[in-house]
Amino acid sequence: MTELTNDGAIVDEPSNRFEMSKRANGLRKNGKLAEALPLYRELLKDDSDSYSAAGLLHCLRKLRLFDEALLLCTPASQKHMLLDWYRKEVIWTLIQGKLREMDDTASVPEVVSVAKSILALEPKDYSARWRTVHPVLKKARAHKKWDIVFEWAKKVTPDELSTTPMKDDRERDGWCERAVWYNYRIRSMIEVGDREQAKNLAVEAAHLFPHQAKFFRRLEALAQLRLGRFAEAELLYDKLTIGGRPDWWILKEHGHVLKELSRSQDALTAMSKAALSNRKLEAMVSLFSDIGFLCRQTNLKQDARNHLLLSKHIREKHGWAVSQAISVELTELNQELSDLPGPEDFDRVFAECQRFWKRTVGAQYDSRESSLKSRGVKRTVKGKLKLGPPERPYCFLHSDTRESYFCLKSDLPNGVTNGLTLQFDALPSFDKKKNQESWKAINVRTM
Repeated sequence: MTELTNDGAIVDEPSNRFEMSKRANGLRKNGKLAEALPLYRELLKDDSDSYSAAGLLHCLRKLRLFDEALLLCTPASQKHMLLDWYRKEVIWTLIQGKLREMDDTASVPEVVSVAKSILALEPKDYSARWRTVHPVLKKARAHKKWDIVFEWAKKVTPDELSTTPMKDDRERDGWCERAVWYNYRIRSMIEVGDREQAKNLAVEAAHLFPHQAKFFRRLEALAQLRLGRFAEAELLYDKLTIGGRPDWWILKEHGHVLKELSRSQDALTAMSKAALSNRKLEAMVSLFSDIGFLCRQTNLKQDARNHLLLSKHIREKHGWAVSQAISVELTELNQELSDLPGPEDFDRVFAECQRFWKRTVGAQYDSRESSLKSRGVKRTVKGKLKLGPPERPYCFLHSDTRESYFCLKSDLPNGVTNGLTLQFDALPSFDKKKNQESWKAINVRTM
């Protein structure tokens, strides 16, 4: 009997099963997985050897042949689970071939179900536990299921998580696993747990992770806000927004604190700065309605109507529900302003809101403008989206001039589909793989 290797060469089958197993293991250990694979398959045809089953699963997993690998992770293969190596291969196959392969359309319960099946195998390796828990935390946070984040963060111990910074797309040091855990844990505690403890944990994390201190100080401020300690929260937000280019969501929260302190004009200024600091309108839909309601309270009726209309337009465009509060307020404003009809279409409403923001902050404010100009940014580029494989974290935008722009999928507006034409700015970058200058798409938005 003969076997074919991955390059098509014919090799004689070893004289007996012991020699075949020895050869398969040798090939596997030397990284020749494609050559070891047919030998392991042959060994398992009429034998229930768990070591050969583990070897086969290892080769399939490493070669990313998950359709076949996952068939070895069913209850029918339970007989091999007594072997620690086999159980470990099953755990990593489920992580890499099932959990990681779940796309953005997967629901929170679906992700939780797969993760539970992995944890039921009692992975001893901290890395396996974290890579099982982290997708649940990420998915639950995206859907604001804070109770799930709260419970699942307790399934790992932070002391065993890595403190080595992960690299971002530009090979710069980013967050480490332990800092990521603290971020999930504290935020979920603010939403559904002990806010006092969350505040103390945020202070601790700011000292433990100085490079991410800003994010943890923000969580401390948010905890103070939710505890009703508005003066303490305002001091923290004030420090976070002085100098540099504060993130829009920090400015938004600062605005809420100022509103609670009855500083309505300062609150509108902070919220207007937030609106000018981000191009993803769908991400700021609640900010626009917040500005609208605050304008209503300060008797700026036309500006209130414009902002509530803007929020309504964006929600309807994305198929999101428009709250009863927005609908009722718009009806009342339209009645009160019947003699002063305002713009109704999206473009004109948006333009009016932009004028309000710039007028409110007292200048042509854009927290990023000077930085972007100094970096030679291309503005208002159009390109067709090519998403590529779902497991790949990046994609490309192709312009009519055949230029290609690199883009992280996390920077895309929600709900975009392959082939859609988008508008964006482009930042000079460098393609290390091709060793040449390139462009990165930023501020990506729908047209």
